[in-house]
Amino acid sequence: MTVTGNRRDTASFRHSAGPDDEAGFASASRTPGGLPPAEAAGEESGAVSAEQGPRILIVEDDYFVGLQNEDMLAKAGFNVIGIATTAEYALTLAAERKPDLVLMDIRLAHGGDGIDAAMKLLQRFGIRSIFATAHADAGTRSRAAAAKPLGWVVKPFTAAALVKSVRDALAAKRSESG
Repeated sequence: MTVTGNRRDTASFRHSAGPDDEAGFASASRTPGGLPPAEAAGEESGAVSAEQGPRILIVEDDYFVGLQNEDMLAKAGFNVIGIATTAEYALTLAAERKPDLVLMDIRLAHGGDGIDAAMKLLQRFGIRSIFATAHADAGTRSRAAAAKPLGWVVKPFTAAALVKSVRDALAAKRSESG
């Protein structure tokens, strides 16, 4: 992922250390040393160039699953603008980075609820979500209907299934808006 523009707050690229931390974490593609590519090359970093595709926010409580999802989406040309482990941090990132779409887990860190988070994202910012979860039973889907999800991808899923779900959701969003 090419990163250019204003200086980025590097604290947003690492997971906060404390077990009571509710901030979650944000991520960007990294070099083997853990830095975003531009910072590893000694360049300033910040906003990602527009030609990198739609802006996707990942909300996932499992750090490694979040990184896998980021990798799958980045390889498909999507601009992953961050990874949040909590609902609160997802709302913060959405306000700051304005994603086009959110990939939302149902169960979040610190007892958070992805359905509630998706509803808040829709109400506050008009941002729609795809639910990426192992919890896709009829009751959960019924409860999630109020969040107006653009799709569901059931864990475990393949890169192809994730990319197709995101592309379908973005196409549905485009067709709804005009």
